[in-house]
Amino acid sequence: MSLEEELKEGAEHAHSSGEKGIGLTMAVVAVLLALATLLGHRAHTEEVVIEGERNTQWVNYDAKRTDARMYDGEAKLAALAPNGQELATEFKEKAKIEREGEAAKNGAAAKDGTDKIREHALELDAEMKLAQRRANFYDGAELFLEMSIVLCSIALLAELKLFWKLSFISTTIGFVLMLWGLAGVH
Repeated sequence: MSLEEELKEGAEHAHSSGEKGIGLTMAVVAVLLALATLLGHRAHTEEVVIEGERNTQWVNYDAKRTDARMYDGEAKLAALAPNGQELATEFKEKAKIEREGEAAKNGAAAKDGTDKIREHALELDAEMKLAQRRANFYDGAELFLEMSIVLCSIALLAELKLFWKLSFISTTIGFVLMLWGLAGVH
């Protein structure tokens, strides 16, 4: 038997046994898997970037709060010293600036106070948690889409279409999880 005849016979066998449908299913699922993987990687990257910014905000908050407390303490000490009222007032003003912030002046940028920095850090906390949840949906989608490819492979190897039909269930679950992550409804 020639190579051409073997190829022709293999193609006829694949067509009659439904292997082309299984192969097509695997190709479509592979594209969906690649998309879910890409979205998952981007969501995890976004999460890490937000976490870094969030950590910076919390460090700034702690530093400002510590400075404000230090200036309050120094104001109390200065008030106890003879002729220390002027110095005490200066320290109280510095503590107030740390807590409330300072408007832009002389070309210098405005400085946020502890309350504003804390609010921003809490917003970033919520944003990071949302990115984590989205990434979890994409990771789940990856899992179910990978299961679909495995089921299709088993269907090809065992020549049992039951596994191919089961792959549609896991594909649907994976696709829905991916859409849920994209929708951002969490």
